[in-house]
Amino acid sequence: MAQKFLSSKNPHIIVIGGGISGMAAACHLLDSGYRISLIEKRPYLGGKAFSFIDRETGQEVDNGQHVFLGCCTSYIEFLNQIGTLHHAHLQSNMEVTIIDPNGKSSRLSTSILPSPFHCLPSFLAYRHLSIWEKVLGIATLFRLKYTNRSRQVFQEQSFYDWLKQNHQSDHSIENFWNIIIKACANDDVQSVDASIGMMIFQESMLKSKSGSRIGYAKVGLSPLMGQAAARYIKDRHGRLLLGRSVSSILFEDDTTVTGVRLDNGQTIESDAVISAIPPNDLAPLLSSSTCALAYFSKLWSLSTAPIVNVHLWYNHPVMDDDFVAFVNSPLQWVFNHEAMIAGEGFEGHHVTISLSAAFDYIHLSKHEIQTLMIQAMADAFPLANTAQIERAMVIKQNTATLRCLPGTNALRPSATTPLNKLFLAGEWTDTGWPSTMESAVRSGIVAADAAATSMSK
Repeated sequence: MAQKFLSSKNPHIIVIGGGISGMAAACHLLDSGYRISLIEKRPYLGGKAFSFIDRETGQEVDNGQHVFLGCCTSYIEFLNQIGTLHHAHLQSNMEVTIIDPNGKSSRLSTSILPSPFHCLPSFLAYRHLSIWEKVLGIATLFRLKYTNRSRQVFQEQSFYDWLKQNHQSDHSIENFWNIIIKACANDDVQSVDASIGMMIFQESMLKSKSGSRIGYAKVGLSPLMGQAAARYIKDRHGRLLLGRSVSSILFEDDTTVTGVRLDNGQTIESDAVISAIPPNDLAPLLSSSTCALAYFSKLWSLSTAPIVNVHLWYNHPVMDDDFVAFVNSPLQWVFNHEAMIAGEGFEGHHVTISLSAAFDYIHLSKHEIQTLMIQAMADAFPLANTAQIERAMVIKQNTATLRCLPGTNALRPSATTPLNKLFLAGEWTDTGWPSTMESAVRSGIVAADAAATSMSK
């Protein structure tokens, strides 16, 4: 028997998937006066951004190290909306230490100069580029600032090719450009399309002084987002169905969505449905004829990139900075949890090594990855040579993010599908951003607004 939630005054919208995009959509709809049912197959919200308690240390551990930038305004507002912005730290000024295998250290930071010159002093002092590479780099950055990234040609070539056309050497690409691209897009500069590469630098470093500030959670990802969003939804009388899966999306005359069927056979009717799950999870909920539609058939061609995170617990501190980046090293970014997370309770020293675009690591065993990273830490941090490993953990995410390859933008769908009352959300949809938490929030809001607009038609 169908469970009816329809109301002429307060339409009911179902959101499938409790990741960041689904949470953002549900919260936005509740604030707009709609009734929602958020259905998530796992017993908690958060999607790919969650935390758990490690039994050996008693610490809350994130499934992956997540950071955001000052330009991620929608994500920052989402944290503010659900009441946890105070649990995140955002630098007052961008500052990051970058180290090479010889131990040579340099900092990129903002200065008192106005935008777009705010990073100029630190860039001129940047020790990982030659003087001539800096001169050419500055010229390319200014050219990039005033380039229209929406041109079709930039969506069809790699950012690497564009940089080479603009006189950037492989050395400068690896020691500057790729550090930022790999962290933001979870892919190599040779694979990311030029429009996304340009977008990353334009929005973060070149638009304003605040855009490049680095932010991170001071608590676990679950209390920061999933648990807080669940409270927000319940407090506003939204309905959460956790640990429940959708087996199919229901249609009238194969064209208009009427609700969903759950895995236990229960049906829930609605005025609209927002699917906030990955394409491969969406396909089984649709008929074969629907999957063959041009709008949907593109989705099956989207590809993903892996991330690997390595957690190491030492018996004494091995680093002082909150985080550091590396060039020409197996290490990419290393995060210092004692400096970042309040009240961890572990007496030793917990670090996380984040490996983006981890194609070279994802097929290795966890023991092999752990061994490689322990040695890399010993090579990079003298104190790690004398420290004992109390605990090690490797977390693999095989399909962590969308790959923004040349030509991918044409495959990313809009929120509005060709089927009445069915909408899509997800960081992989057409947001103009790489596959990030910011993209996820933006997609959820766009899908929610599209669903709300459809109510008046």
